[in-house]
Parts: sequence; structure tokens; C-alpha cells
Amino acid sequence: MDGSPTRLFALWLRDLRSTAGLTLEQLARRTGYGRTTVSDAMRGKDHPSRPVTLAVVGACGGDVDRWAVFWAEVRRALDPNAYGPVDITPPPWDPPAPENGTHGVHGEQCPAGCTRTDPHGWYVESVHTQVRLDTPAAEAVERRVIVATCDGLTDIPVAFSVPRRAGDVTAGHGLDVSAVRGGRLELREHPYESYFQQRLVLPAPLRVGIRHEYVLRLRIPPAQPMAPHFVHIPLTRSEHFRLRVRFDPAREPRAVWQLAGVPPAVIYQQSPGTRLLSPDRRGTVAVEFEAMKVGYGYGLCWQFE
Repeated sequence: MDGSPTRLFALWLRDLRSTAGLTLEQLARRTGYGRTTVSDAMRGKDHPSRPVTLAVVGACGGDVDRWAVFWAEVRRALDPNAYGPVDITPPPWDPPAPENGTHGVHGEQCPAGCTRTDPHGWYVESVHTQVRLDTPAAEAVERRVIVATCDGLTDIPVAFSVPRRAGDVTAGHGLDVSAVRGGRLELREHPYESYFQQRLVLPAPLRVGIRHEYVLRLRIPPAQPMAPHFVHIPLTRSEHFRLRVRFDPAREPRAVWQLAGVPPAVIYQQSPGTRLLSPDRRGTVAVEFEAMKVGYGYGLCWQFE
């Protein structure tokens, strides 16, 4: 390895994919790019484009905001006309390393240890989420129904990405998650600034085909601004998603866009160019999705200014 910025970037991108436990074929499906494109991004011969990079990072569960900075630093280091030295700091906030031979939320091994072909041991039948932005602090109530695909399923991972809003330089960055019903939360972890993970212990082990409903409440600290989007990115089979976002009628957004099956990088664009929606008289926007593709984003993004 020659230590060039391009090869350094490729090394870290390959490490991110390895940590996520994704094959090139899986990565191509999740990003919407061809296998050759995602492979070339990690080859180290040329600096990949920003859209491809962020799509790969998002599909692997990496910190897209930090990788965007990393990409820009490398791009500037490669610019022969750039003024002065460039400090390149690889992103330290990548997904957790595999534990006990599994691969976390991207795993290929059932958490109950069975040998069924489904890699997770369950799939998501439905997600119904109500987001309130007309309250002192942003909060969401999420009701999920899962279906076991193995016998003896006792717990499942629950994880959320909460990126910083552009311009937010406050010291703290948090998310409070509580279980309303359907299980208890354990192993609260915050391994990276924008990534929060726990395990939901089910009331009783599930058998194949059994449905189970649980409800979580998510709250962002009052002084913490929320990034202007709420998106569901399925990491396993997910059949139905319904989202309702209630804005403050006294401060409605200038524009609201629907995101339906978009690569993760599109979520962070200020104007994604997708379908525009308008809040109703109560300040609410509702969307619904079926048969979603793994690794793609579904939900809403908005802009106030």
C-alpha cells in the first residue's frame, strides 16, 4: 500500500464493508449501484464519487455525515491547486464489530442459533410511526409487529441512527428510547455519536410463525435540534410502513418530500427532487409503503427555510 489518500480512503471503506458483513452482491442490491461500481469504490485506484460513497456507507450502517467530511478531505488532498496542507482524519464511528461470529443488525446468523435460511430469525410485518414535531422536544411512538421465522426467539436488536442537523455544534447528542409494551430494553449502548442500539427482550420465546407486537417511544433531548427527516431503512424483510409526521402549525415547513425506495445518500440531499407533499389543516403529513427493499430509505424529509 502506497499510503496515498485514495488508497487510505479505499482501505477504510473496505473495512466498513467487512465490519458490516456484506458481500459485494448484497452491497450492490442495497445501494442500487452495480457490483462493479461498488467494487471500484473500494479498489483504491480512483477516488469514488460522493453519491456512490455515501450510498455504500449508508448501506453498511456507517456515519454518513462523518464520511461526507472524510470524502471532502480526501478530495481536497488530491486537488493539485488546493492551498496549504490537508489533514485527513478517517471516520472513527463505524458499525460495531461482529460478536461471537455474528454480524450485528446486518447478520447472516439467526440470534436463536437455528439453521433456517432467514438470516435474522424474524421479519417485520408492519411498522407504524407517529412523529410529533409540535411538542417541546421531538418524539416518536413506533409500533412494530414482527413474525418469528425460527423457534426459540427470545430477543431482537433495536437500533436507531440520529444524525446531527447541519450546523449543530452542541456538545451532547442523545436519544432516549423506552419500551411502552411488548418487552424490555437491555444493553443500552451508544458506540458512535449518531448510533444508538439496545436489545429488546421478549416476554416469552417465540415459535415459528408467531406474531409479536411491541411499542417504543423515542425522544430527542429538548435542546437538541432534529435532522430534517424521518426514514425507515429496512435491514431485513419489511412488508409495511406507515408514517405520520405532525408539524407545528405555527411553523410549517417550506417543503416536504416523500422518500420511496431511495439510496441512503439521497436522504441527506437538501432538495431530493422526489414527490412534494403538503401538511393537512392539522399540520400532518402521512405516507404509507409496502413491500420495501432492504437497504433503501422510505419516509419523509423536509425543509423549513
